[in-house]
Amino acid sequence: MRHGVRLALVVCVGLGLGIGVLGCQPLYGAKPDKLPTPQKKKAPKEEVVTEVPVKEIDECTADFRGDSKRVNPQPRVSGPLIEQANEGVAAADKLQDPMAAALKVKDAIDKYRNALIKDPYNTEATLKLALAYDRLYRKGCAILLLKRLASLSAHPDFARQANSAIDSISDNGQWFRRYRKDAMTAVGR
Repeated sequence: MRHGVRLALVVCVGLGLGIGVLGCQPLYGAKPDKLPTPQKKKAPKEEVVTEVPVKEIDECTADFRGDSKRVNPQPRVSGPLIEQANEGVAAADKLQDPMAAALKVKDAIDKYRNALIKDPYNTEATLKLALAYDRLYRKGCAILLLKRLASLSAHPDFARQANSAIDSISDNGQWFRRYRKDAMTAVGR
């Protein structure tokens, strides 16, 4: 029996060593492979965006005065023209193509101008025409219209509307921002 005991002892020791070896191995297998280090890439060069200087047109050949003796205000005719011009400017704001937007604003300028012909003392048409000229870099015409607003504010019949329009210019700092100081001087502020 000794031989049987020895055999049992050898088997137990063999099993113990086998289990011991198996028990010491990592739970999920061997160590993972090392990940390669990524290559460092140079950051792309930032493109320098230079703003193209826009030349303001200081001269204005439009006549906004006309003969005051022949003036016969027609506010019923000028009102729809102003609305059509406002719609044209709003449509220009939505366009992505600058040339198409400029054409819409030019069309609106014609309508504002026709509204002023029909009702020369209309402060809304005067202000909106100045803003439209500003969008097309016609500083000279915009300044003349702002001066016209200032002269309308001195007239007792139009002072309230003209002063309201001038106040709206003061309140909107984005209007005439490229030459804000000149614009405020033109309206007397």
